[in-house]
Amino acid sequence: MLQFMYTADHRDLRWNSACQLYEAADKYEILSLKKICSSFLVSDLSVTNACELLDLFDMHQDADEKQVVQNFILKRDAEVFNSEEWKRFIETNTKLAADTMVLKYKK
Repeated sequence: MLQFMYTADHRDLRWNSACQLYEAADKYEILSLKKICSSFLVSDLSVTNACELLDLFDMHQDADEKQVVQNFILKRDAEVFNSEEWKRFIETNTKLAADTMVLKYKK
């Protein structure tokens, strides 16, 4: 985080560091860093990391990015809902998983 604050350089950003920086940026209200991290994470969104990202954005009350991930999940529902990641997600985040699945039937 300090490297970014002093240099604004985010070229070496990776998934795990982006998640950690996103959390720190939210905690310390560094909105520019939070936006960079969320943009990076969403650009790397996949079936295998969608649940992790949905949980992250939900925990940090980032409604816009959460909706992006939910829309991704709903567009790829067969892949996501049949994945091992989703099965684990249902066990650990039952309400969020249910809320996301309900969106499928509200459209």
